[in-house]
Amino acid sequence: MNGQPEQVRPQFEPLGALQFEPTDCPVCGERTVDRRLDKTFQNVELHFCVCAVCGTLYLNPRLTVDSLRTIYGSEEFFEGRQENLNYYSFLSGERYLRRTAHGRIKRFQPYASGRRLLEVASAAGFFLTEAKRAGFDVEGVEFSRPMAEYAAERWDVPVTAASIEEIELDEGAYDVIASWGVMTILRDPKAVMAKFHAALKPGGVWAFNTYDNRSLWARMFGSRWYILVANTSQIHSDKTLRRLLDEAGFDLVARRRDRPYASVERLMFVLLSHTSSGVRDRLFERVHFLDRLMIPVLAPDAFEYVCKKR
Repeated sequence: MNGQPEQVRPQFEPLGALQFEPTDCPVCGERTVDRRLDKTFQNVELHFCVCAVCGTLYLNPRLTVDSLRTIYGSEEFFEGRQENLNYYSFLSGERYLRRTAHGRIKRFQPYASGRRLLEVASAAGFFLTEAKRAGFDVEGVEFSRPMAEYAAERWDVPVTAASIEEIELDEGAYDVIASWGVMTILRDPKAVMAKFHAALKPGGVWAFNTYDNRSLWARMFGSRWYILVANTSQIHSDKTLRRLLDEAGFDLVARRRDRPYASVERLMFVLLSHTSSGVRDRLFERVHFLDRLMIPVLAPDAFEYVCKKR
């Protein structure tokens, strides 16, 4: 798993001002809400709603597209350390992220009839390089221009710097579409599902993971649930997600609780995210030595799906 020297890093851009805009439920368009969840994360006030009709959890008001662009291009998002907007350090997770990718590829590979693969939100390219090693012809789409350029140069793979919601995909072009950590950040999930369906060949595979807003952790932690951050657009329940998959023309062929690898340091960071930031930062400063220990984690709130185009 040797790559370029450690000092080669993405050329992140300055974080601009964040702006929000009102929205209706991104799944059904309903305005009435069942309940609200408010939180302040890194001095940003966030307001989440649960749709009274379809049960989707969504951010309202949500970030504008320009604000998403500045977040994904920033160091604060991918390498923010204590001041992170999402990841403490994405790049330092290469070992466990590539180990996780290897397992995911092995699980969906038996369903794939061809070798052309697109990864959506490919970030630093860790999954792409593992898929390439497994024999796939790979390409990626990544909203963060610094990460897209880094991944393309480091792994010698084509990566388009754009939002999947803003670009067109060739019809019937891919045997596999993989989208890890994508479902919660889509502004129009139904439109993206339709785009994936059209871009896959008949019998093509879509593999992804996502959170369940009816999971034990979601219900237990409420607004303190760690996935409720500024770029989280919406989170489905499993029931709603299955309905959307069926309506989009996908058959669910495999589902399992997500079991990513993580360093013990990363696991501690997620657990401490449910505490106050002061407590979290003081404790987390003492566990950095645990980044060398890597273990599989049975996620209590996320699931891995493999679907086939009908």
